[in-house]
Amino acid sequence: MDYTQLCYAEYFGLPKELSMIIVYSLASLTVILFFYFLKLRLNRYGIGLWEFILILLKGYRAWLPFLWDIVTHRRFTKYESIGAVAHLMILYALLLSLIGTLIVAANQYIGIVTGKEVFCGYFFLGYSLAMDITAWVLFIGSALGIYRVLGRKELYTRNEYYTNLLFLAGFMYLVVSGAIIESYRFVHMDLWRYWMFMPNALLLSSISSSSVLYMVIYYTHFPLAFILIAILPLTAIFHSLLGLYNYIINYKRPLGELSKPFDLKELTAESATELKVGFSNVTEIPKLNKAEAIACTDCFRCQDACPAYAAGRPLSPMMIITKIKHGLYNNDDKLIDGSIADDELWACTTCGACMNTCPVYIRHVDYIIDMRRYLVMINMRIDQKKSSLLLNLSQYNNSMGMSNYGRHDWLKELGVKTIQENPGFEYLLWVGCMGSFDNRTRDIIKSLIEILREANLLDKIAILGDEETCCGDPARRLGEESRFQELALNNIELFKKYNVRNIITICPHGYNTFKNEYPKIDPWMRNIKVMHHSEFLEQLINEGKIRMNKNNIVFTIHDPCYLARHNGVVNPQRNIVKKLGELRETKYHGTQTFCCGAGGANYWYDVPEKKRISHIRLEQLMETNAQTIVTLCPFCNAMLTDAARIKGVEDKVKILDIAEIVKSSIIKPQEVKVSD
Repeated sequence: MDYTQLCYAEYFGLPKELSMIIVYSLASLTVILFFYFLKLRLNRYGIGLWEFILILLKGYRAWLPFLWDIVTHRRFTKYESIGAVAHLMILYALLLSLIGTLIVAANQYIGIVTGKEVFCGYFFLGYSLAMDITAWVLFIGSALGIYRVLGRKELYTRNEYYTNLLFLAGFMYLVVSGAIIESYRFVHMDLWRYWMFMPNALLLSSISSSSVLYMVIYYTHFPLAFILIAILPLTAIFHSLLGLYNYIINYKRPLGELSKPFDLKELTAESATELKVGFSNVTEIPKLNKAEAIACTDCFRCQDACPAYAAGRPLSPMMIITKIKHGLYNNDDKLIDGSIADDELWACTTCGACMNTCPVYIRHVDYIIDMRRYLVMINMRIDQKKSSLLLNLSQYNNSMGMSNYGRHDWLKELGVKTIQENPGFEYLLWVGCMGSFDNRTRDIIKSLIEILREANLLDKIAILGDEETCCGDPARRLGEESRFQELALNNIELFKKYNVRNIITICPHGYNTFKNEYPKIDPWMRNIKVMHHSEFLEQLINEGKIRMNKNNIVFTIHDPCYLARHNGVVNPQRNIVKKLGELRETKYHGTQTFCCGAGGANYWYDVPEKKRISHIRLEQLMETNAQTIVTLCPFCNAMLTDAARIKGVEDKVKILDIAEIVKSSIIKPQEVKVSD
């Protein structure tokens, strides 16, 4: 047979009209059952079917970026190889199978209308080869999936475990049955000369001559495919749709922004007494967040990325979500004083590595902080160190427990004016609690001041002096939302009073708080440009306001979680360091950085651990054999410096802030003149 006469024969050897009626009736029933099962699943968590569909439809702006994330498999390949490959194989195989099915359906419709075969020739042969390759990809991917499910049996509910296995086994049966159907047509249409386009058909040709077997296989192949589609909402495969849902409800929400459980400005004495903050059991979780949690596939990616887990702390972000999910499935209500221990919650540094790597976009930190809020604001179950932090914030308006009186007098001695003394200021320098009271961090601020002096910008800078307080980050991360909002409202009023338009801060926590969280307290904050000092220094260098010498020093950069991962600031520091010397990157850098251990208010209290997070991070950085570790956060600097002291490597590596290395490399004006 000439290849131009080859055409796809969907109902070859079957009663065509009857088969079409059966197939399209089953397809219609499948759609009905899919939405019925979806409704049952959602109603279990208090979500209506139309409510869910409207969320998906209204979030249409998120569809394309979501699809791009899925197609590129960006999150799957960050921390895992075999699992990511298996998932990629199944995803692309199903996608290609769907396209193949649509092509077959379109061929049927065109044939009915025109009375002519259109799916012929090279197109048919190319389609056959593509589907054979797709079949192998799906078979191997499903086999790997079954292997992974069997190896993680304890993580699944009984229902999840068996439905996942049956679902993946169903994919494998569809592959084999589809190949047998193709092979029967291959044999009886005498297509032997085209075997290279139908290798699967050739492989099974010895068992494909029976018409009875062919009919049995055909009439089980399509019903099974439809059944798998219909029951999808009842299986873990439902995560594919919930991933889109999670992406939509968190679309364009910064990674470093926590939820706002109430608005302090709107609370009355009566409403305050009835206020419920956080949750201690699954019934108290907001219904939309229940759906978010059940998307978890227990893939371990969040756990593998978690610095607390790596340090042997009693925390696995995956197990937090798994316990919530199991509680929802089994009506096991209690989380706190039940399946989740207090230390699991306090072990979190809120670094965001779990959220950044989650393939279904779960915000693990939100759940952890909400349970912290319950412990702090409802139960008042905190130890002495946490109590001391909150007491400091309440009595002194700073996290260090020092009197605010004269907190910036040392800066005045350096020629820095307060906001009252310099009403024409352009930039407010937010010094922060560490910058104001910690001697090591004061050195960083002094270096920044010297740079500003060299750039003739000191008159454009102002500080708040005694009026500066804490930004509120440690209070919010600890779970004390009321105190955070009090501090935020007070600071925003100060910014309004002095008409602040630009803020420079050396602290990524203040940077994140001003940029991402204050606008939710008062939208007026969107008018303020917040800059980390690395961004400001890069701007000065690019504008030629400061010039630097390049030397032979080898640097490595420790990216703070709240700067790089939460806010995507990774280039300014690298652009600066490359102008000063050689940069050697550690394995975990940029948005994939590893935490120093201080975030989430962990700087102020202790958590049981086998090894300090800061020690793990220091070891990672020292593997580069760099002479200087560049920090961009006072807390990171303090944690790494302390780790170097304890490990006895202070003489092997310097730990300096980016402002300090820029200051030491500046070419003085007279030096420029001599060199010219």
